[in-house]
Amino acid sequence: MREKKRNSRYSIRLKLQIVYMALLILTAVTMFTFFAFRFQRAYRQQADSHMADMTSMATANMDGRIEQIDQLSVSILIDQEVQRNLKTINEAGDRYNEKTGEGSVSANESAISRQVRGSVFNIEGIISLRIYPVNGEEIFVGTTNREYIEYSMTAEEIYEAGGSALWGIAGEDHYICMGRAILSTEDMQPLGYMVIICKNGYLSDKLATVPGPASSAIYLVDDDGRITASSGQDSVGEIFPCSREELLSGERETVKDPVLEETSYFYLGQTMENGWSMITTVSARYFREGIFVSLLQTTAVVMGALLLSFILTTAAIRRLMAPTENLLKNMSDFGSGKLDARAEVQGNDEIGQISGAYNQMADNIQNLMEKVYMLELANKEAEIEVLKMQINPHFLYNTLDTISWLGYGSGNEDITEISVSLAKLLRASIRRTDMVTVEEELRTVECYLVIQGYRFADKFAVEKKIDKAALACYMPSFLLQPLIENSIIHGLEGQMEKGTLTIEIRRGDESLRFCVRDDGAGMEEEKLKQLREQCRGTDAGKSIGLANVYRRLQLLYGAACDFEIVSTQGKGTAITFCIPVMLKKEEQNEE
Repeated sequence: MREKKRNSRYSIRLKLQIVYMALLILTAVTMFTFFAFRFQRAYRQQADSHMADMTSMATANMDGRIEQIDQLSVSILIDQEVQRNLKTINEAGDRYNEKTGEGSVSANESAISRQVRGSVFNIEGIISLRIYPVNGEEIFVGTTNREYIEYSMTAEEIYEAGGSALWGIAGEDHYICMGRAILSTEDMQPLGYMVIICKNGYLSDKLATVPGPASSAIYLVDDDGRITASSGQDSVGEIFPCSREELLSGERETVKDPVLEETSYFYLGQTMENGWSMITTVSARYFREGIFVSLLQTTAVVMGALLLSFILTTAAIRRLMAPTENLLKNMSDFGSGKLDARAEVQGNDEIGQISGAYNQMADNIQNLMEKVYMLELANKEAEIEVLKMQINPHFLYNTLDTISWLGYGSGNEDITEISVSLAKLLRASIRRTDMVTVEEELRTVECYLVIQGYRFADKFAVEKKIDKAALACYMPSFLLQPLIENSIIHGLEGQMEKGTLTIEIRRGDESLRFCVRDDGAGMEEEKLKQLREQCRGTDAGKSIGLANVYRRLQLLYGAACDFEIVSTQGKGTAITFCIPVMLKKEEQNEE
């Protein structure tokens, strides 16, 4: 017994420690989540600010390089020597004779080449300049890469631009190129177009000089999403993982960096004059490392405080549980039969109050045990007296048979019918069978309705809606009669006009549904509430009628019976319940 008491004490202590540990863990998780969110938000703002500065610096560098190429193309466009020689080349294109050499434009091409060569090679990074007259061949100005190069823009697109610059990529090596139509300064008619080709690093070199962390990258992307320049040359010519529209939508917070191949934060700059956009990325890992360090420091401080709190709380719990030893000992002695065992009240705290309450409870239990013993003796004497006063059922059956024959002999069939019905009802009410078929229950109900029909004459009509498939199913005996009696006496008896009593039985796949409904007086919501509470009450003196039916259903089926009372004043009452389908074993096997 002492070992049991000791285990109980430790069990309570363990529960308190578990509860406190759960609170500690919840507190730690809450604080960790809060600080993680705050740190992440702060570092993300820092990342956005840093990437915005990098993008601004990169854009400024790009603008200078792009402006330099743009000015070169404008100077070539308006050069009168270039204009005059291009007109000559275009006019001679149709009459050039390869055999005789008549109409040769080589001198004009050389003149154009000499005119622009100095301007072209004054700009570091330009590989070549190619001019295409409308009716002539390519005029190449440069020292390398004379072979054919495919441009990302077509001649038609350049002419459609109407003298505006088009930027793109040329060749498999992804050179930066700018195309521009050469229009006549006199009538603005096209004389040809030029393509300026720059080396790969012409723009990328400027992006590489922008200061930033090692895990950052800058990309220059055209309007098709192709990377035209980057701080790392490896990605030039590739398609950026996300389109500009997707980045602007705000649905994404990170992208996978095409060079670093890491999840990265991004910043999208304003669209540049040539239609390209600057995108800056910084690895999310770079900022998570800072967040992790901050969270680690915060966690260390919080865990230290929580550990100290746990030690102090454990000591307090141990001291709090000590006074319960005396209480547990006396309770154990009382449970073993020592009814005079009482606890010593120490202090006026909760444990002291519990000890006082236990002493009072022990006194009450001792007094009640003495009273129960006396009541049991009185009940046994009362049961003996009731058995002496019971009437022999066979004597009552014989008396009803005699009344029936007397009625039959005098020609009064009503007396015969009501006597037979009462005898059947009496036999059904006192027989020992707990379960009957629905068909047998309906016979008992019919006997009751016959008697009530004579009593109330044509006060009500009975309507039956019985599913034939339900007749062979089993149900508790004498279950419907109390519900029908309730509907007649409380619903239909008091009204002036003729009412209707409806008995409905439906069989489902797994349950039988019973409903007894009347269109009588009904009841108010407050009275309906009281009736429901009376049905659920535990007072045996109230276990009659509806309460008796509800109690039997609860004992047999529990919550599965789904007992329900619905009533509206002036419109009637409906009582519904369900029970599981139950058949004989041979019938279940047949199904």
